[in-house]
Amino acid sequence: MSHAITTFQYHLTHPGYSVFPGAHPGQMAGSGHLFKRHQLLLASPDPRRIDLRASLLDPFQQYRVRVFQQHSKLTVYVVADMSASMHGQLPAVSEFVLSAAQSAVQMGDSFGFIGGGRRLEHRWLLPAGNTLQPVRELADRLARFRTENSAESLPKIAPLLPNKRCLVFLVSDYHFSLVQLQTILQPLTSHAVVPMVWWNTAEYSSLPDWGLLRFKDAESRHSKTLLMRPALKQRIIHAYANRRAQLRQGFRAFGMEPLFLTDGYRAETVNNYFQRQAL
Repeated sequence: MSHAITTFQYHLTHPGYSVFPGAHPGQMAGSGHLFKRHQLLLASPDPRRIDLRASLLDPFQQYRVRVFQQHSKLTVYVVADMSASMHGQLPAVSEFVLSAAQSAVQMGDSFGFIGGGRRLEHRWLLPAGNTLQPVRELADRLARFRTENSAESLPKIAPLLPNKRCLVFLVSDYHFSLVQLQTILQPLTSHAVVPMVWWNTAEYSSLPDWGLLRFKDAESRHSKTLLMRPALKQRIIHAYANRRAQLRQGFRAFGMEPLFLTDGYRAETVNNYFQRQAL
């Protein structure tokens, strides 16, 4: 990965409580520039912030001071599906991991990574930090990783995330049941979750009209041979369209809006997502 890392801009409307100053509007009163409210001088003893007009209008004739909203630091995590069906997507996912980490560091935030396969493995757990070298090493291993695992550990990731609200990019192709999807999303509702649905359009849009094709399930390892014909091709395309609608409905039931990515990673796609969504 010698090419330049592209970054994107993200923001949260309500990033949550954090005592560390950063680039995001927080919930604490402090040394920010965004006016929050007036308080009594006794409650916030800083004479430099006395508001004479508000003090004159106070019915109890007490001094009022301006209190400002302190910007806070955010923690960003990428949680990636490490199952066998994601095998062909992992090089692009590793590129996104580098992009997300670089974006977080530029914002003064912390970045971490969790990989969910059949079980949670230490080599795919990167605690949140603000240095890029460990992320580069992890991304390099991720791009070369080959697996035959499932994603059974994804419902168990919530305890590994911070208690305070953080930004979570949940990366998967979501080729599992909607019931399993609910067990994954339910523990994550206290965080700002961006479900990233990673698909390869060649799986359904580049099929021939006629011919014998052998299909193999990457996770179950079961395979079957089908006679491709125009009607079957359209059924497969419609099945993907229906699956997209089902996933969108499933995410929205938890207040999450999915981001569908096809054929690689582009930072401008993530930029456009945050310009449209308020998390």
